Parts: sequence; C-alpha cells; structure tokens
Amino acid sequence: MPDPSLPLSAADVERTLLPLERATQLPGAAFTDPDVFAWERATLFRDWVCVGHLDQVSARGQFCAVALAGERVFVIGDDEGVPRAFLNSCRHRGAQLVFLPEGRVRRLQCPYHAWTYGFDGSLRSAPFTDGLDDFDPACFALHEVRLAVVEGLVLLDLSGQAAPPHEHIGDLAAHMAAYRLAELQRARRVTYTVDANWKVIAENYSECLHCPGVHPELNRLSHYLTGESYQGAGLWCGGAMTLAEGVETMSTDGAAHARRAIAGVDERVILYFLLFPNALVSLHPDYVMLHTLWPRGADRTDVVCEWFFEPETMAAPGFDPSDAVDFWDQVNREDWHVCELTQRGMGSRRFLPGRYTTQEGDVHAFDGMVAARYLEALNAR
Repeated sequence: MPDPSLPLSAADVERTLLPLERATQLPGAAFTDPDVFAWERATLFRDWVCVGHLDQVSARGQFCAVALAGERVFVIGDDEGVPRAFLNSCRHRGAQLVFLPEGRVRRLQCPYHAWTYGFDGSLRSAPFTDGLDDFDPACFALHEVRLAVVEGLVLLDLSGQAAPPHEHIGDLAAHMAAYRLAELQRARRVTYTVDANWKVIAENYSECLHCPGVHPELNRLSHYLTGESYQGAGLWCGGAMTLAEGVETMSTDGAAHARRAIAGVDERVILYFLLFPNALVSLHPDYVMLHTLWPRGADRTDVVCEWFFEPETMAAPGFDPSDAVDFWDQVNREDWHVCELTQRGMGSRRFLPGRYTTQEGDVHAFDGMVAARYLEALNAR
C-alpha cells in the first residue's frame, strides 16, 4: 500500500524551522487533519520507536505487544532472555499469536490451528503438513522486526532501513547512562487515553511554562524557571530542572522514602528528555519514569506511564512507590486536561498557529524534528 499524501503547505512548515525568535508553530492541520495523522502513522512511526523497557522482555517467554504504524508487533525474550521482535501474525492463516498487552508464555503457539514457534521465530510444529509437497518449515518462520536496546529502552524499526540506533539516540545515551536504566525494574504501570493529538502531549511535556498555573504542587517542588535545555546529536530534546531547597524527591510530600536513591546520580537534578517520536524519559534521583505515546487518531492518544526503581530498593521490606506514582498520576491528569482543551481549541476554523515564547525552546526543537520530516516529504512530492 502506498504511503498516504501529506496535505500541508511547504511554506507553512518552513516557518516552524526558522530560529525560535522568528518561528511560527506547526500548522493547525498537523494536529487535526486525519490525512496528516495517517501520513505520520505510516511514516514517523515506522522508524525507531520506543516500545518500552528491557524489564518487560528480559526473561524467556516474557512479551509485550503493540500496534505500530498499521502493524501488530510483539517483542519476546528468547531462550537466552534476549529480546526479539516479530509481526504478530501466524504464518498459516494470519491469526494473532499473542493478544494481551504483556505477559509471559511457556510456548508460542497459535490459538487457531496450533502452529508452534520457537522464541527465535522459527516454526517448530505445523500439524498435518508432513504430506505436503515442498513444505519447508524454514520458509515459514515469523517475520522478524529490527530491534535495538539502547540504555534499557527497547526500540523497533519497522522500515528496516532507519539509521543505526546509536545515531537516533545520539548524545542522549550519555545522559541516561549514569542511571543504569537497563538494570532498573518496573514497579508500576498506568495507561491513559487522552483526547488529544500525540504532538500536543509531546509539546506539553517539553515545557514547564504551564507549571505554575496547571501544576502548583510540582512547581513547589521544582520551580519552572530552573529549567536548562541541553543540546547534542540525535533526535531528542530536553534538559534539567533543579529540586527546591529542602525537597528530596518528586512525590506527594517531597521527602525521601526507604533510602531509594539511584547510586551515583546528582541528587538535586531531574532530567526530562523526549526521544523522538514517542518516548518521554524522566530521570529522577531515586526513580525513572517513562511515558510512551501511542497515537490512535488525530485527536486521540494512548499514553503508557511506567515507574522504575533499583532492584535493591524494590526488594527492601516495606517498599511502596505510591508516593511517586500518586504524585505523577495527579500531574499526568492535569496535563491531559489542558492537552484536551488545546485539542478542542485547535479545532476552530479560525485557529492559526501562534509564535513560540522564549520559554519554549524544547517545544520548538521537537516541532523542528516533525517539520523536517514533513518538509522532506513535501519537497520529494
């Protein structure tokens, strides 16, 4: 199936790529037009996309399943606990092999006609095929999807042609390395459905200009003017914010709990990064929070939010992540509310994109990544 066309004006997109002081935000149709959404799903979400964390797929038979760029894909730990990714489609009649968002299986068997596969994707059993002419089981392995694990994040490339993963993440890897993200374990997962375009959510995450009015509790723990943007190679944006005096963690009470700090990281700094297109990585002194964005329509996005801690912290008697989870659940819901208000307002026939403020450098950086891909397609057309 050919890629859908992109119904945008190159001139409008070019205005977003100007320096921040002269730039205009992305065209309104980028957030509301179903044809733009269809193009993004078929194009932006076929290269490296974050599907989650290594902890979900690090054991034999442990899997997660996602819908991505019009395909259904699952990632599963092979016999050695190494994650592998495959199209979620049996090679017999195409039935889905796994149908839960995540879990663990002892064997990979089609629920329809019982074709069975190894965790490396090879066909192990296909009932009543022994008498067939020229039936070679090696020709009916599952279709594998290119996968990379970088600093604990599991990335998929459906196109099979994206640049090397280290180029995609670039200098962000060095910022994440100190947190040993691959060694952390998940403590909690919450899924939200937000009636807003995925880019509205990404832009909201990329600035704290809204924090004093929308998140007064968060702003009390970390003042919005402490933000500092980082620069570097790769498709990401973000930077650091500083905890307020007397605050030890981002939680309901701001106090440290059960001595759960991540060893070797700055105890006064929180790092917030957006890895294009769909991963929001929040690195705290005592835990890591990961949001993944899953666009379902021009005005609807599923958001998965997960919290990760040191294994020793989670094994300690009385471990309870609720102070962090409850705090961010409140902040998340406050964000989703204003994102939904933004989406509704953009639906006005007279809506025109506004200018960036000087506090929206990371929003401009994210929009620039999107605009660059738009312009590439428009110029090629």
